[in-house]
Amino acid sequence: MNSRERLMKVLRGERPDRVPISLYEFDGFYDDWIYNYPEYVEILNYAEGKTDKMYFWRLKAKAEKDVLFYGVAEKGSIKRVKWKDQHSIYVKTMIYTPKGTLSSVSEQKEGVHTSWTIEHLCKNEEDAKKVLSIPYRPWRPSVDSFFTLDRKLGGSGIILGDIPDALCLTVELFGLTRFIKLYVKNRSLIFELMDFFQERICNYLRHILSKGAVTLYRIVGPEYAAPPFFHPREFNRLVTSYDIELVELLHRYGGMARLHSHGRVKRVLPYFREMGIDAVDPLEPPPDGDVTLKEARKILGDEVTLIGNIEERIFEVGDKNDIERWVKRAIEEGSPGGGFILCPTAMPLTTPLRRKIKENIIHYIDCGIKYGQLDHQ
Repeated sequence: MNSRERLMKVLRGERPDRVPISLYEFDGFYDDWIYNYPEYVEILNYAEGKTDKMYFWRLKAKAEKDVLFYGVAEKGSIKRVKWKDQHSIYVKTMIYTPKGTLSSVSEQKEGVHTSWTIEHLCKNEEDAKKVLSIPYRPWRPSVDSFFTLDRKLGGSGIILGDIPDALCLTVELFGLTRFIKLYVKNRSLIFELMDFFQERICNYLRHILSKGAVTLYRIVGPEYAAPPFFHPREFNRLVTSYDIELVELLHRYGGMARLHSHGRVKRVLPYFREMGIDAVDPLEPPPDGDVTLKEARKILGDEVTLIGNIEERIFEVGDKNDIERWVKRAIEEGSPGGGFILCPTAMPLTTPLRRKIKENIIHYIDCGIKYGQLDHQ
């Protein structure tokens, strides 16, 4: 059984030959930099033929046009300025809207391959209204890269699409703290913004699905409304009523939905099931999260594939015995009664990568193969 067959069997609720093993963001998400570092390449080479790729695929706008919130931006409406100091690279983005200018600043620290927003686009309600004034011309990109990647992957895995939900885009306008305060103060404005984004996300997703880019899609954003930030009833308002539309759209075209949510999700898992999702990750155990795989299976039933729940920090602070214990427990708890994919909650993104972390990741792969042989259980 090759990796593509193995993953599809699990996602369809069938029994594979062994538990699939994922390297999460190492498969596609870090492609802009990962091949420049020998220690990362060594892991990828070792993993070849042993792990099962759910390879990230996301479209990028062509150089001649700007894309903003899944719409084609007016020419000249976006300006970016880049500078650096001794330890970081900064990018300031300015967006010119019919109601005034918006600006944000991001920072990427040396040796860390991600960026942080240090100044958010919206500082107040007036800025939110500027966002709502942005003209909308749907972005309808070519999906040729989907089919190119699919051919390249062959039997080594499947494509993983990646989209934010309306909550994700709304929270990221403000940052979580400011978003929560505004939700308390002006709930109608929050839902106006979410409706604004929902239309754009659905139109984009419908377009790429109609062009044949049908696969498993990771939906990102629900964690912003999970406890302790919000009560479960608010999660239902902010997530369920919006994300169920994405799930139904994916199913209409033969795709699948993987809901991504860190944190304490135990009390909102019934809403996950209500949405009809096909898979969920990363299902963090206590103390980082609040749900075991056994508990998640009991709540979600046998129709939802569980993906997780190896905490990334174990690669950094644990030893090989810790890795073995975590992997063995995850497979024992996650594989009975439904589909399970062994997967970290995140992957390292700093360079250079310490030797201990590299060796722990390789041992994670070995343990996944050792304990995941379902045909021998």
